[in-house]
Amino acid sequence: FGSSCRPCGSNFELPQRIFGQAALPSSGCAEEGGLNEPGRAMSGIFEVFSWSGRELRAPSPGRVSNGYPGVSGAGVEAFEENRINSQVMGYMTAPDVGTQEPAPADLQQLPGGGQYDRYLEPGRSMDLLRLLPAVFRDDPPVSCGANAELVGLSCALGQRYPAEAFSPAAVARVLQLARNFWHPGPAGNVQELLIPSGARLIVVGDVHGQLEDVLWMFFKHGLPSSNNQYLFNGDIVDRGGHSVEILLLLFALRRDNPSAVHIQRGNHEDAQCGIHFGFRAELQHKFGSFGGIIWNVCVNTVFPLMPLAAVVKGPLTDGRRFCVLHGGVPVDCPDQVRPVSIKDDLCRINRACQTVQATRDFESHVMFNLLWADPADSPDARRFSNHGRGNRFLEEDTNAFCDANTVAFVVRSHEVPRSLRGAVATHGSKCFTVFSASNYMGSTGNRGGVFIAEVNKGLRLCEHYAPPWPFLSDVYANYPNSEAARQQVVEDFESQYGLGRPNGESTPSRAAPDAPSPRSNVPVPPAARSAAETRDMQFVMERICENKDQLFNNFRSYDTHMAGLITRTQWIDIMMCLAQNDQNCQEVMTPSLLSRLAGVWGLGDPVGYVRFLHRFQIRGPDERLGAPDLMREVSNLRRQLLDAPAQSLERLLDPNGDRSVSSEEFVAFLPQFNLDVPQLQAGALYEQMAQFMKQNPLTVDSTVLCLAIMSRDPPPVNRWSPMAEKIGSEISRAGKSYAWAFRYWDTDKDGYLSLDELQMGLQQLPATCHLDPAEIGQFMQYMEGMGVTNRRVSMFEFVRAVAPRSLAMELHQSLLKELLKRVWICRPALAALLAKHDPMATNKVSVSDFMACLDSINKQLETRGRPKLSHVQMASICEIASCGSRNVDYDRFLKGLHVVDLGKAS
Repeated sequence: FGSSCRPCGSNFELPQRIFGQAALPSSGCAEEGGLNEPGRAMSGIFEVFSWSGRELRAPSPGRVSNGYPGVSGAGVEAFEENRINSQVMGYMTAPDVGTQEPAPADLQQLPGGGQYDRYLEPGRSMDLLRLLPAVFRDDPPVSCGANAELVGLSCALGQRYPAEAFSPAAVARVLQLARNFWHPGPAGNVQELLIPSGARLIVVGDVHGQLEDVLWMFFKHGLPSSNNQYLFNGDIVDRGGHSVEILLLLFALRRDNPSAVHIQRGNHEDAQCGIHFGFRAELQHKFGSFGGIIWNVCVNTVFPLMPLAAVVKGPLTDGRRFCVLHGGVPVDCPDQVRPVSIKDDLCRINRACQTVQATRDFESHVMFNLLWADPADSPDARRFSNHGRGNRFLEEDTNAFCDANTVAFVVRSHEVPRSLRGAVATHGSKCFTVFSASNYMGSTGNRGGVFIAEVNKGLRLCEHYAPPWPFLSDVYANYPNSEAARQQVVEDFESQYGLGRPNGESTPSRAAPDAPSPRSNVPVPPAARSAAETRDMQFVMERICENKDQLFNNFRSYDTHMAGLITRTQWIDIMMCLAQNDQNCQEVMTPSLLSRLAGVWGLGDPVGYVRFLHRFQIRGPDERLGAPDLMREVSNLRRQLLDAPAQSLERLLDPNGDRSVSSEEFVAFLPQFNLDVPQLQAGALYEQMAQFMKQNPLTVDSTVLCLAIMSRDPPPVNRWSPMAEKIGSEISRAGKSYAWAFRYWDTDKDGYLSLDELQMGLQQLPATCHLDPAEIGQFMQYMEGMGVTNRRVSMFEFVRAVAPRSLAMELHQSLLKELLKRVWICRPALAALLAKHDPMATNKVSVSDFMACLDSINKQLETRGRPKLSHVQMASICEIASCGSRNVDYDRFLKGLHVVDLGKAS
């Protein structure tokens, strides 16, 4: 334990209590036999790490400066999981999604003939392990952190997978081994692991489909065997593109040697998580139409059978035990009056269900928190707990759980340590978090870690950084014959990431307990930092799209002149309001990040906030068939109509001459100007205008008003702006419309106002009767500035000039309500509802089923007091999602929804 660990490259100094009668000398070495006070906690909540002679403290989440990938990455992931779980658990009334276990006939129809199927046969697990690096040598690195649409897709074989790797039939046979591994009833909930003398247990945290990490850990720490056992603590699937291969490898190893590999369930071994975070996408990417059958084997057979926790005996002195679970200590469950008991509670609950469900009773809450909960380091941090990631537990909860179950401490996984180290200790070093996927999602830059538990030696942290596929393929092809040679390969590679044994470093000394926690000096690869910056920018763009109403109102409150402008400082202050009530947002969105993004986005000072809000929009998977940029299209229309004579404009809008513009007339009007607005979406635009004007049908004059003032930029402010508003106010007080006043002043009926006509009209108004001809000429130039300078004023120019700026701002805000916004926000619940209509996981439903699911979302919006989608809007969304066909590929549609930056040119 005590000396510098050459294979691992770092030591994890655990407190004395973990070893019982093991003292920590000042040199950092732990020797058996030294007596210390049992139960005495080391100072500080977070454990001290020693590496290469420098003192490091794993920092509390609130104390790490922002811009650090480990902090913002954890915030992004927690935000996503909170939203998904809160929606699904709120909208779903039954515990399970609509999957079904494949019938024997379905399994028998699965094709075989995969090139490497023979490696999945009994007795060949070690051959399989050595084969995998060569099979995936040409795969790209995981990059789903900065590209969410790539979750589960980092496998280059794609649809060639069944022929060139493993067939669906062979994969299904191996996955069904789960029936032989674990007892299906409550007796299988908790594993009792006794590590014999001379053996060790390696506890592995989340790997999330990153097969590179699994293969590197086996290379670094030794192949699985009875004396070198591995416990995989859940979250094997999702995110990365090789979840199925990890399952195949672990199942094959366990089949050939049941004591070599132990597996238990994480929160991502779940149908809902697999739908949203990539595992189902991976299966369909590799197996096409047969992916649904493999998916149903996993969610109905494999995941529900996985144990929920393990109690380990052997590594600690005096016969003491420790508990390994994925999430956390269940607290605040319904009717809970004491700490959860491993024997009386965990060993009795029904684990054969999905973890993301409508939690209703004590057992469902216990299971959910066991897999989802996170530790909190203070009551203040606990207050940020919400339904999405379980109930956060405090040090007192951990102590009570350990005392009640006679375990020394708890080892968990579930989250990347914000220090970017492979593990972190909390709760007086009674709660340890280990995370094994290095450079998680390609954008975190973290080290992976494992705990090595040897008999009577406690735990030792070993960190790693997985190499790329070509390197893995080469080292497995030339597998070293000796342990020393293998460790030299490891050290030579990992030294570039600050791992390995450094030369000339002094022995670390412990800092004072109240010393400030420095940022971890884990070197973050440039590619990971760049990906993290992209991820954080995307996160902010998405929050902008979701909160445009709130932002617009706050921006406008600072804009006293209604010029559409605020200072850069005001912009940052208002943007920070988005993170006010969400700790996860606070870990991502900070003033320093916003200042950097302002530069990236080319924002000036002052900031034109109407155009700023407009530039970020939600788009569908197919830009050609997605929702159009309505503001841009209407602005284009306005430019074409700026100098149109009034009579021609009115005839186009109102061909039957009844002085109103029906929805049908408006829809027929737009194509005459080559606008990219499909019929249903043109109808949705008309509906927005009708709601804004509180008219249906719209009058001709109201339609002209909406089209004239609709723009990505408010009219400019100058000395004539107040005068124009006074004119508009007097016209309104007279009970007339602005278009009516234009027609009344247009005495020669040529459809324009000349200088003389304008002068005669203005002299009739008290606010402008005092103007002399020169001033009227200057005012005419102001009006022409709204359009074309040609010594005449069109109806559009007149209406745009005299309409109240407040009215224009209100219409701008109304049009910020994008058609796809509510679908975007509610997509987790919509995906869950659609999955119930798709029991074979084909990713397709009928248009009528899709509409029914939209209607279900609408009812939930209504019960929560939020604006509903109208029938026209729902029909328009169906048009986008179906691309005109009878079925909707809902997975493609929902995952294809994305936020785009239209840029300054928009």
